[in-house]
Amino acid sequence: MATLTNNEKVLRGLDLLQEGILPWVDLRMSMHAPAGSDWLELWAAAENAKFGTAKTYSKDDVRVLLRVVTERWQVFKDDLERPQSALATELRDTANRAHHGEKFSSDDTYRALDSIERLLTAIGAADEADAVATLRTEHQREVYEKQARNRAAKVTPLAVAGTVAGVTVKPWRDVVTPHPDVMKGQFSSAEFAADLHQVATGQSTSPEYADPREFFARTFITSGLQDLLERALRRISGDGGASPVVNLQTQFGGGKTHSMLALYHLFSGIESRSLPAATQDVVGHVLTATDGPDPLAALTVRRVALVGTRLSPGQPAPKPDGTTVRTLWGELAWQLGEAGGAGGGAATYARVAEADANGVPPGTALDELVREIVDGGERILLLVDEWVAYARLLVDAPAPLPGGTFEGQFTFAQHLTELAKSTPGVMLVVSIPDSETIDTGGGGSALEVGGPKGRVALDMLQQVIGRNADDWRPATGLESFEIVRRRLFQEPDATALADIAAVAKQYVKYYQENTGFFPKDVAQPAYEARIKAAYPIHPELFDRLYEDWSALPKFQRTRGVLRLMSQVISALWNAGDTAPLITPGIVPVSSPDVYSEITHYLDDNWRPIIDKDVDGPGSTPVVIDGERPAFGARHLTRRVARTVFMATVPTLRTQHVGVDVRRLRLGAAVPGDVMSHLGDARELLSQRATYFYEDGDRSWYDTAASSTRLAAEKAAGYSEEDVYAAIVDRLRFEPKKSRGLFDSVHAAPEDTGDVPDGDPLRLVLVHPRRTWAKDASQATEFADEALNRAGSGQRQRKNRVVFLAADRGRFGDLEGAVREHLGWEFVVGRAEELGLSLQQKNQATKRAGDLDLMVDARLRAAYTALLTPVGQPGQKITLSFDRLADGSTSMADRVTTKLKSVGKLTDVYGTELVRIALDGPLASAWTGGHVEFGTLWTWYAQYPYLQRLSTRRVLEQAVLAVADSVTWNTRGFALAAGYDEASDRYVDLWIPGDQPEPQSIPDPWLIVRLERAVAQRAADARAGSGTSTDGVPGGVSPVPPSGGGEAGGQGGGAVGPQPPTPPRVAVKRRFYGSKALDPVSYVRDWNLLRDEIFSALTATDGTALRITVEIEAENADGFPEGTIRTVSENGTVLGLDQQGFEER
Repeated sequence: MATLTNNEKVLRGLDLLQEGILPWVDLRMSMHAPAGSDWLELWAAAENAKFGTAKTYSKDDVRVLLRVVTERWQVFKDDLERPQSALATELRDTANRAHHGEKFSSDDTYRALDSIERLLTAIGAADEADAVATLRTEHQREVYEKQARNRAAKVTPLAVAGTVAGVTVKPWRDVVTPHPDVMKGQFSSAEFAADLHQVATGQSTSPEYADPREFFARTFITSGLQDLLERALRRISGDGGASPVVNLQTQFGGGKTHSMLALYHLFSGIESRSLPAATQDVVGHVLTATDGPDPLAALTVRRVALVGTRLSPGQPAPKPDGTTVRTLWGELAWQLGEAGGAGGGAATYARVAEADANGVPPGTALDELVREIVDGGERILLLVDEWVAYARLLVDAPAPLPGGTFEGQFTFAQHLTELAKSTPGVMLVVSIPDSETIDTGGGGSALEVGGPKGRVALDMLQQVIGRNADDWRPATGLESFEIVRRRLFQEPDATALADIAAVAKQYVKYYQENTGFFPKDVAQPAYEARIKAAYPIHPELFDRLYEDWSALPKFQRTRGVLRLMSQVISALWNAGDTAPLITPGIVPVSSPDVYSEITHYLDDNWRPIIDKDVDGPGSTPVVIDGERPAFGARHLTRRVARTVFMATVPTLRTQHVGVDVRRLRLGAAVPGDVMSHLGDARELLSQRATYFYEDGDRSWYDTAASSTRLAAEKAAGYSEEDVYAAIVDRLRFEPKKSRGLFDSVHAAPEDTGDVPDGDPLRLVLVHPRRTWAKDASQATEFADEALNRAGSGQRQRKNRVVFLAADRGRFGDLEGAVREHLGWEFVVGRAEELGLSLQQKNQATKRAGDLDLMVDARLRAAYTALLTPVGQPGQKITLSFDRLADGSTSMADRVTTKLKSVGKLTDVYGTELVRIALDGPLASAWTGGHVEFGTLWTWYAQYPYLQRLSTRRVLEQAVLAVADSVTWNTRGFALAAGYDEASDRYVDLWIPGDQPEPQSIPDPWLIVRLERAVAQRAADARAGSGTSTDGVPGGVSPVPPSGGGEAGGQGGGAVGPQPPTPPRVAVKRRFYGSKALDPVSYVRDWNLLRDEIFSALTATDGTALRITVEIEAENADGFPEGTIRTVSENGTVLGLDQQGFEER
């Protein structure tokens, strides 16, 4: 293997991938192809027709198989999660490069083999996955051995001394010492051997995991692990009340396998006295030492280790004794026999052989086998790791599998948990991925589960295992620190512990002296304890790795931290680093070993970004430090860049990308740094680094190149008039969307003359340079001027204009979005000139499109200040403010909705409302007997104390509706085409009930008081017939006759003319009034109404007083739930006729 080149290793891995993936692809594609046809022939024909080629395709070509998986995703979507599908996409490119003879670096080779292994594991090709794992492991060994031979001081130490109050903070290298394998950079060559299957089968060559003594010597006994070991000791030793089933459910890399290894080694027959003191203490809590045999070694335990990723329901597993195992229960039975010694696997397998051959659960056969072993004085420890990975391959399997069915797996899981529960001395420990992490987007756990079918399997196991299992708690945050510290560093002595305490105290003092520059919690005693627990690694670096990096698909929580930090510590130790603590800013990103480990988790396009703008010789931070001695002496810009990078990698595609400025200082600062210098370094990076970004308090790196920086520079260079012009262009588009009830929408008029004076209802969108605010504002000044003037003349129709302006408090957000959009539009328009790649151009186009939508949204959010003319008769007309609700509809539509909701605009009007206006504010004109309709409409257009109507037609329909009014004889009026003053007669008089009814009303027509119309009609009747009349033509009597019925009855009919009913004297029978109460002093206003109005009205006998209270309240931020509940409940108790809260 050592003679293979990197390219040959990748090609060998691809060959194994082809062997493992072919039957998986072939089966699924065949099921989707017509019966009797070859799916590959159909696919090839379609491809050749699509591209006009005549290529031949072979199932032996892994590139074809990978292309099918990625392009026919619908066929495989139930079997693979998106991260696993991404592996297939990645490997398509890898295969093309390898088959074209392209050279692979050691890092590229490792990544390719790792991705191949993961994809094979996901599809259940266990044998091929094992073979690739061996290939990958050997490759890693070669790489680490080569690096160890060639290791030299490749990393330039930053030599950043820490000082607090003039006292030097001791460097970490003078306090603690790494383990020898970490110093030499050989940690990872042992770490990747942590595998339960390899340990259980004797294949592991790493003493750290294969040897119980070495294992426990390097294992920190957390409270969770101690609890697990003690439960197992109690159960195995015969305590019937101890946990028979335990569910190890943690995040990806959360310590499940390590905990199972601890159980496996604890019951290996080892004597407790040969274990480390901490492990002996755990044993001593449960088992009592005697003068006889060691109590731990005296336990005879048969151990079974089932690892789902190493078993496949589709591939029978031949054993060395000739046995062929097909199912999980067959494997369990065989291992039970082997654990008993003397090659007993075949005999115990025979007990379930029939069930194994038929793929059905074993039932009582397994029960009898287990109980025979226990009755013989032995105990059983069952470890099932990665069960979901096995079970998911059975979900909706395209064809019967040797491993049985998913339903059978469900039954077996139930059976096994019940068996463990009911049999003393038997313990079942199962590992299940954390479903909560999957639901919140955890990439690692999603890889563990593996597609929709994996979720089905996970749900099944959670349901079955959860019914009988006790849950297990993984390591806490501080314990995680200790796990990593113990594995990487030798135990500190008393002197070192004192130094550690001093360093922790000095750091916290430094944070306290710079309060406000760091997160609040770091100046507290609790943070001092965290520094001591994590020493020499700064807690902020631990937090970023455990909280953020663990979300990356391939970064296992604890193991990933160990792998990365071992390389960091090795590089720093060998470079002579003298920093007090290892912070994110101290991480030597450009060190070859660290660089290789970090980029293993990243896309390839990060590599040039690191080289150019993050770390290494000639990078932007190094150049800036070289230009400024105060920075260069402490490598300030380089530390800032590294800190931002370490925070960016896992957060780039999240809502909170990068790091805020306080945590940036926490990760970069070393006691002795000047706070303002850190801010200056950040600012210089944002100005000069191509891939560095800054937005408010947050900083990050992005894979987008300089187009972003260019767009930002252009955005900052636009003048205010440029911004106004862009906004005006959008305002001018508003009328094309919808005008609501408005006849005209005027966008950003420069002068009052741009808004004509006339009958049409007009909405004025005030120019963006004139924003509105509660105090004096240009928007209010312009609206007031436009309300009174139309160019050089006076505006007459003041009730036909409404103004909408931008809120000054929201305009800044709009301006910023407009500037940014203009900047990106500039970049898109000059993509060829700027030399943007297709990807960059697409990114710029998308960014410009997103900003276009953002500008529209912020335009709607800004234009919410609605100014409407209001006033009372005899008073000055003023402007009333209403807050317009945000929404997705046009401005005119939202203004229409708002004005209608507050009673300031309507498109439906009633006859009685016209009469109320005539009897009320227009009474002085109405007493003359008639009013010209055109004049009435003019008044409605002029005076805001009259209702604002959408059109003249609304008033016309309200007047014509008198014909259908049931109260026309008391609250109505008549119509006439004109009035002859000489004869005091109305021309073409029409009274409700007359036929035909008028369909429209010309301006010269008159609205006539009803009593005058009735009097004229009565006079006409007397003069024309000389007979009595009970009414008017049309058969309707507007005014009841006096005793008409009795007169007719006396004479048996109409016997002679009777005098006409005299017109009634106008009597004021109804009072109406409304007033807006002061929302603060409403009690005072109410008392004045009561004393001056209500009491005067009720002083007249027979007065029926009706008082209706209308309440309306608005809160732009929304009412809290407590207020809504209180008001609603009180309104119900007080008997409000109508009430409710609305979203508008």
